[in-house]
Order: sequence, then structure tokens, then C-alpha cells
Amino acid sequence: MSDVFNCLLEEQAVFNTTQGTKFTCLTRGDSIGLTLAAEAGFISLVAVLGVFMLIMRNTIQSGSLIRQPTDIYMISLFLFDIIMALGRVTDVKWIHEGKVYVGGFCTAQGVLQQIGETGSALATLAIAIYTFVVVLWGPARHPYFVAYTVVGLNWLFITLFVAISVPIHTHGSDYYEQLDGFWCWIGNQYTAERYAGEYIWMWVTMFLSFLAYTPLFFWARGNLTVSPTHWWKFEIHTDKNAVRDLDPDGRKRRAIGMIAYPLVFAIITLPTSVVRWVSDFGKKTSHNLTSATFAVEFLFSLSGAFNVALFLATRSDLLLPRNMSSKRNKTGMAPAIASSESDTEVNDLVSSKSDTRQRERVSDPMTLGLLPGADDGGWHLPAPEEDSDDLA
Repeated sequence: MSDVFNCLLEEQAVFNTTQGTKFTCLTRGDSIGLTLAAEAGFISLVAVLGVFMLIMRNTIQSGSLIRQPTDIYMISLFLFDIIMALGRVTDVKWIHEGKVYVGGFCTAQGVLQQIGETGSALATLAIAIYTFVVVLWGPARHPYFVAYTVVGLNWLFITLFVAISVPIHTHGSDYYEQLDGFWCWIGNQYTAERYAGEYIWMWVTMFLSFLAYTPLFFWARGNLTVSPTHWWKFEIHTDKNAVRDLDPDGRKRRAIGMIAYPLVFAIITLPTSVVRWVSDFGKKTSHNLTSATFAVEFLFSLSGAFNVALFLATRSDLLLPRNMSSKRNKTGMAPAIASSESDTEVNDLVSSKSDTRQRERVSDPMTLGLLPGADDGGWHLPAPEEDSDDLA
């Protein structure tokens, strides 16, 4: 990076005197790297807001926003993605002024960064646990109550953590400082708050994501089955024919798509954690790590865009007008999407014990026609080969 500073000579003197503890001058190279990170945040912000606008349009048309418990988890994740993206977009102030300094704006950016990043980790952790439990053992007795409770506790925890931490530390005057001199986050002297307020949740989510993906991957392939009545009992299958017969309609492979959200989070968080570890979590300022810091931050700031891409891949029909989605479902041009009137979470994410027994008894698939009573002339019940792809 270039050593030419963007700030004034007097500001450079202050920077050299305080050694960058309260004030940091950005070089031209720093400004370029920070611009790329801010652009990544802006891309995520636009992507998530765009999806929200389409979802709200369809909500107004259909009259329902929450169709399944997974919608509650996804909305929470997208909201945290918006907050995190806003925290990254605020870097434009430092880029414009060529310096980073503590104050009210620095505190505001630190609050946005912590709420967004920690909240995104907590929301992703909830999705990972929910997917693992539901796919293998079935949903809880009151899935909507569980979903609202988990999401509510996530928001309550991070809100209280920030609301309490900022005032008690000298009224927030030095709680959020420059991290590597590039943006504002929890100061170096508050190590416990850094771990409890973000790092632990990011690492737990990353670890559990990889841990949950492994058995779900073999479950989707048919190599692993779990007893629907005794959660600790499982069976391993090695016969290729048995593996193919355990998932005749491909539902398991589609269900595994839900675990992609925590898996992507783990992949983009791992490089960030490595760079943070090498730099002693921002305490060591090394020019050799400047490029690496901006590179991993650029990737991490795209997490909202990645989540939107996964959403489009798994639930694209939710973004179409209701009548258009219905027509596509009937003609078989797009996967059927579960509606609030005729489908349930169980049909999409789990094969219960009774379902397993029924599939073993049925030799040939049954094709059902139209039933009278729906708004469009009847509920269309697709044949097994037209099974729903609604995974989220």
C-alpha cells in the first residue's frame, strides 16, 4: 500500500503523536481497500433490500408474510444483513475525509457493525440447528412458537449487550475505536467484550455449521438414517442400491439446501478469523496484513449478497406474483412452492416414520388430479416427481 497520507500535515502530526490510538490517517492504498469493502457492503445492502421489496409486494397481494417457520429465521437473517451492510457502507465517511477518528459517528458505526455481524452469526446458528433437528427428527410440537422465541432471544441478547456495554465504558467515548486504523469497532482494551459480543458466536456458528453439514450430507445421500422415535439411534448404509432407494423422489437432496446458509457463513468467516488471529485481533498493525485484511473484509461484507443468491436459488418462486407462480407450478416449468393453505413444513424438510413406512409399501407412484375448492379452481396436487423444492 502507498505511504502517501490523505489527511493534512497537522493531522499527520497528531496521528504520529498518538500512535493511532484515537486518530488514524489513511494512505491512498488504505482508501482504495476501504472503498472495495464499502462497495461490497453496498452490493449486499441493495441485494437484500431488493429481495425485501419483492417479498413485501407478494405479501400485499397474498395477505401473508409468514408461511412457514423457516420464514421467521430468514427474515431475521436478512434484517441483520441489512444492519451489517449499513455498518460497512458508513466507511464512505472515512474514505471521503482520509482519516478515522473516535467520536459519535465512530460509535454509531461500531454499534451497526456489532449488531449486524453478531446478529448474522446468531441467526445463521439458529438456521443450522433448526435444519439439523428438523431434517433428522422432525419439527417441534409448536414450530412457530419455537421460531419466534429463538429469534426474539437473538435480538434481545445483542440489543441488551450493546445497550449496556456502551454506556458503562466511560459513556461510550472510547468503547468503539479504530480496528487496524481502518474502521470502528470494540477497542483493544475490551477483550472480554470482543469475545462475548462477537467472536465466540462467529466461531460457534462456523464450527457447528461444518459439524451439522457432515451427517446431513450422508443423510441426503441415503448413507445414514435416524430413528424417528429414538433420536440417538441411527443406521449406516453402504449398499449402493439401498442408498438410491432411500430417496426415490429426491426430496432429501433438496432439503439439504437449507444447510447451505450456515455453510456459506462458515466459509466466508474462516479467512476473516485467520487474519484476525494473525494480527492478534487488530492489536498488531502490520503493513504486510493490510491487503489481507481488506481482502477478507471484502468477502465477509458480501455475506448479505451470498444469502440473497442462496434464497433465489432455493425459493425463487416466492419472488414471483402469486398468480404467475401458480401457473408455473401447474405447467411444471418451475418447482411447486408450499402455500399457507395446502402445505406444511413437515412435507418439505422431514420424512417421518409413517412417511417412511408408506414409501416402502408403495411400489408405483400415484398421480392425483384437481380438487374443487381453491381460488383458482382447485388445489393442484403434483405427482411425486413434481415434488416441492421449497426448502427454506
